[in-house]
Amino acid sequence: GELLKNINPPSSAVAMLNSMADTADQLIGLGVSQSHDLSGTVFQKLIADRKFLATFYTRPESATLLAHLAIPNAGNWDNPDHVKNFRIADFACGTGTLIHAAYRRVNQLHRLSGGKPENLHAHMMEQCLTALDVLPSAVHLTASMLSSSFPEQRYGGTRTVVAQYGKTERGGISLGSLDLLRYTGTVKSLIQMNPGTTITGTGEEELDLGISMPPVSQNLVIMNPPFTKPDSDWDGQRNETYHAKHFHGLSTDRETQTKMAALAKRYGRGTCAHGYAGIASWFVALSHRMVGKQGTIALVLPMTALQGTSWQGVRQSIAQSYRDVTVLTIAAAKQDDQSFSADTGMAETMIVCREASATPGKRGYFVSLLSRPNSEMEAMEIAREISNLIVDSTLNKLESGPEGGTLISIGEDRIGEIIDSPLESTGPWSAVGIADFATAQSAFQLARGSVWLPQMKQEDSVTIPITTIGDAGSVGIQDQNIVGNGSQAAFDLIKSPVSAPTFPMLWNHNADLEKQLVVMPDSEGHVKESKSARADEIWASRSHTHHSRDFRFNSQPLAVAFTEQKTIGGYAWPNISFAIKEQEIAYSLWGNTTLGLVLYWWHSSRQQSGRGRMPISAIRTMPTLDVTKLTLEQLSLAESIFEDMRGSTFLPANEAYRDNTRKELDYRVLVDLLGLPERIIQPLDLLRLKWCAEPSVHGGKPTGPAGR
Repeated sequence: GELLKNINPPSSAVAMLNSMADTADQLIGLGVSQSHDLSGTVFQKLIADRKFLATFYTRPESATLLAHLAIPNAGNWDNPDHVKNFRIADFACGTGTLIHAAYRRVNQLHRLSGGKPENLHAHMMEQCLTALDVLPSAVHLTASMLSSSFPEQRYGGTRTVVAQYGKTERGGISLGSLDLLRYTGTVKSLIQMNPGTTITGTGEEELDLGISMPPVSQNLVIMNPPFTKPDSDWDGQRNETYHAKHFHGLSTDRETQTKMAALAKRYGRGTCAHGYAGIASWFVALSHRMVGKQGTIALVLPMTALQGTSWQGVRQSIAQSYRDVTVLTIAAAKQDDQSFSADTGMAETMIVCREASATPGKRGYFVSLLSRPNSEMEAMEIAREISNLIVDSTLNKLESGPEGGTLISIGEDRIGEIIDSPLESTGPWSAVGIADFATAQSAFQLARGSVWLPQMKQEDSVTIPITTIGDAGSVGIQDQNIVGNGSQAAFDLIKSPVSAPTFPMLWNHNADLEKQLVVMPDSEGHVKESKSARADEIWASRSHTHHSRDFRFNSQPLAVAFTEQKTIGGYAWPNISFAIKEQEIAYSLWGNTTLGLVLYWWHSSRQQSGRGRMPISAIRTMPTLDVTKLTLEQLSLAESIFEDMRGSTFLPANEAYRDNTRKELDYRVLVDLLGLPERIIQPLDLLRLKWCAEPSVHGGKPTGPAGR
């Protein structure tokens, strides 16, 4: 009102108010009306280089949840000296939502313990809160958010800095915060301080930055790092303009991008960083480098970090170096509902773990929420409940019977489950994004050769021979080494094969043509000039059986396809070869039973709802029935079952609970072929229903049991 009084002529105020009203409507349309961090939300929507830097806004309620899990109540929070020595860093701070949430948590704990955090604000800003980013405007917002905690308090400087990115003023190359992986690079302070201060990295340098960032110095590293992957444009297409997507932001030219990519590769050696995992894995390595003894790292990462083969180094690093590992995911049907950030369009995870100076825990607490917290108050309550369960309760374990996880409730509302699980040093962490941990417990047992289903007593469980696909047979050739421009590729792909192709291929998915056990080849290969010898090598890898590499549970019926003639497997259907055809037939039957589907789901990466993905390397390690242990009599029976059922039509996998063909296959394989007792059929019905009800299986399709 006071501002409007000064407008002259007064009639201009009407136009201004109309413009302001339009702007307010647009902001509401952006979904920021419920956010305390209005500037951060709007900034993330409008940032020009966002798609290349993959800087995604962490929702305030998600930031609160992560901060409260990372900073527990226990500690000397009444002691001002303890607070003044508590150092927090975010090396990809964006607009500061995470570090601000962590700082608010520290202030809250100190105040609840009788302290006055406002008296420590200047010290915290100057000495304890480190926030780096490559975007000056984002760093300004971070500094503003941190300052706003106690706006009346004055301080002399901050550790909120803009890290140099791309070409530097001295003619070098900088990777922003990632320079801290090997040395302290030259960065420009948002608020300039005294130049010439010694900065410790692997050594010491005199740089134009007045703060020190030595390794092993932070009590808490909290981050939501960028998720970019190498050598592809945002839409997944390669082109000449966007050469190294990791480093395309801020108008870096192609030559600079190439140099930055080479430097990143050098920095990543000997760490958990992996090119196919993306730049986020470098930030995990940076967290590991910077966190102090018994300090905590708290990260928001894509859920594929828990299951993808390229993230194996990250999981191994956590399992071997940390304790009290807590992993949070969301068991929701829609991908947007599985994320803790805004607009990622992918499932995400939160990981909180504490550095183990002695023996690491080798176990973790896997939390599966039914939905993302709707408010910061709810996030605080969820964090409190999870922390209390971990400290006070004997949690259900993944390796115990299929009784489900320990319930997480607020009042009478069930909000999720938590389970105590071993941390596998190799292979995926599979207990993620699961609504009912009883299904996970059955899958865990099955992968180890025990058929122990819900409602079964342990003494009623039965064993079957389980091995890995790679140990029982051999997995085919990568598709890019069959068709493509690489030196190993010998064929051009023809998608409309002749009636009798010389080199038949089963290349892509077509759910309408994949409803029965026997599938026809959909393509053929044409030998490239001078590639006859290589073509012969590829042809020798052909087989009858083909393993789905990209399985849409909610639209595709088959995990394993069988071709009448031996066929080259392609992108969607790599080859699986066994010693004799009868074993391939038995494998094709087993792979499409409910138990075969459950093992596929358990082992696959479930980044996208209703879909499991499995690269060649993961196929080799997938648990499966050991068909090499079947007797000749059993193999003969498998042939008979196959012939009886080859013309039967299956429903999509997520409809197994109502698929009579699938149920018949289950009975004939488990009872007739493997000789399991009929008493397993009723609990198998329940497992089938539970599995189909998992959001990661039905993906929101109304055909799932939850939508009946």
